[in-house]
Amino acid sequence: MSSAGIEMNNHPEYINADIASRKWSFEIPPEPIPDSKISETVEYDVVVLGEGMAGLCTALSAQEEGVPTVIVTASSRPVGRGGSVFAAYSKVMERQGYPRFDPTEFFLEEFAASSYMVDQRKWYAFYKNSEQAMNWLIDMVEADGAKVVLENANEDDPHSPTYQPVGTHSFMDDKTAVAGVGIHIALRILEKNFLARGGKVVYKTRGRQLVKDQETGRIRGVIAEDENGRYIKFLARKAVVLATGDFSANREMMAKYCPAFAKYFTGATGDYDVGFHEKGLFRGEGHLMALWAGAAWQKTFPNAPLIQGSRLGSHMPYGAHRGLRLNINGERFMNEDANAAYSAYAILHQPGSEAFAIWGTNYAYDVPWYAHGSTRGSAPTPPEKIIEKWESEVEKGKLVKGETIEEVVRKLGLPVEKALAEIERYNAMCRAGVDTDFYKKPKYLQEIRQAPFYGGSLSERRFFSVLGGPRTNHLMQICDENDKPLGGLYAAGTLIGDMFANCYNFRIPGHNYGICLTLGYVTGKYIAHNE
Repeated sequence: MSSAGIEMNNHPEYINADIASRKWSFEIPPEPIPDSKISETVEYDVVVLGEGMAGLCTALSAQEEGVPTVIVTASSRPVGRGGSVFAAYSKVMERQGYPRFDPTEFFLEEFAASSYMVDQRKWYAFYKNSEQAMNWLIDMVEADGAKVVLENANEDDPHSPTYQPVGTHSFMDDKTAVAGVGIHIALRILEKNFLARGGKVVYKTRGRQLVKDQETGRIRGVIAEDENGRYIKFLARKAVVLATGDFSANREMMAKYCPAFAKYFTGATGDYDVGFHEKGLFRGEGHLMALWAGAAWQKTFPNAPLIQGSRLGSHMPYGAHRGLRLNINGERFMNEDANAAYSAYAILHQPGSEAFAIWGTNYAYDVPWYAHGSTRGSAPTPPEKIIEKWESEVEKGKLVKGETIEEVVRKLGLPVEKALAEIERYNAMCRAGVDTDFYKKPKYLQEIRQAPFYGGSLSERRFFSVLGGPRTNHLMQICDENDKPLGGLYAAGTLIGDMFANCYNFRIPGHNYGICLTLGYVTGKYIAHNE
């Protein structure tokens, strides 16, 4: 053995191949909870863990088929974040004259963006069933007096990475002023319908261990712990469904399954009722229970983070600044035809993970502006309102302003000579209508020409969630390392394995919630009729 190898083994702060091949502590199952500690045993046909969008849709779908279902949730209420839900078609789209989304080319582009590491069967199952599931939800929402609207998305060339298809649905009531934030409306109505049909919700009760038949390996239920420390055994005559969210608040799981982004997820609160929150949500308790019961991890590595970047100076709802971007060295570094999510990843690779945008007043007039959270069919924001917003952001310190480009460059702290040369080169290409550096399309080349000029940092990144988990087949059954279903155990929502790869790129805004709705709806029906 080399001296380097000996030194490494004698210093536990270092890692080597031998150490890396060992099991993580979270992979080692805890001791089984003995029957002597069980305070109560109850039995239902279906036991759903988690009361988010996926858990509620699965539970209500099964309950509608006459299958007694219980939701066991660590939260004290239905929990959700945001509110954009995608479907390929719906009665709302039909009313407004929009065609059905055609996945033929778009899905192939998404598979390529995911390096073909996603399970295509799940994507097409989502596509084929999303209209029925969305109409099911629309009927409930409208019957309750709320409304479903189509959210504005990025309109662009169909093959642009910025383009988003029509189909992002949002929920609104008299207290909700913008689209894309009303998931709580849908959750309240889903729970109301579930309870009205005889379903039961057990709050503030955390799943601890799955109940497994030692002879067949089939999952028979779950042991959960209530807020008073009592253990309750929930037996499932048909199936257990894991809809417990992500694992971004579990430091070890992040280090193993999403190592490149683990350091950014550091803000978990431990609150199961947390709504819109960044930098860490849940501990992966559903994922762990599945692993301890014999499930394999998804085949896709690493797990896909859900990150949103800066929308500063963006004229599109889910866009990023489309004009010139410079890194801290004053250098242009990319084709700016990218949405906020893709931009975030590109900027992370720059020195210091920083980037800046500089533009002139003319930018407000050169392109149409649509606000994030606006609805389809609404008028663009007038240029004067855009300039008012920039001025407000200057006052708040989010933007800098100058009568000359050099003044803005200096206020941003960029190397003056290099940045000014890069800006002049970019302006010359804008005037010529040809980008000979990064080949951005001519129509996106807006010259920085009219004072006053503005600039700001594009380095904001919002780390929301991490997607995926236990190996899951196209029927949402959780499988072992031989791809064989454990039996009686299903995944829903964020926890579904091999649904996303590389990153969640927001090319389909509301895709994740669309999956929670559609595949939850389908899975509830499948369990009712096949288990």
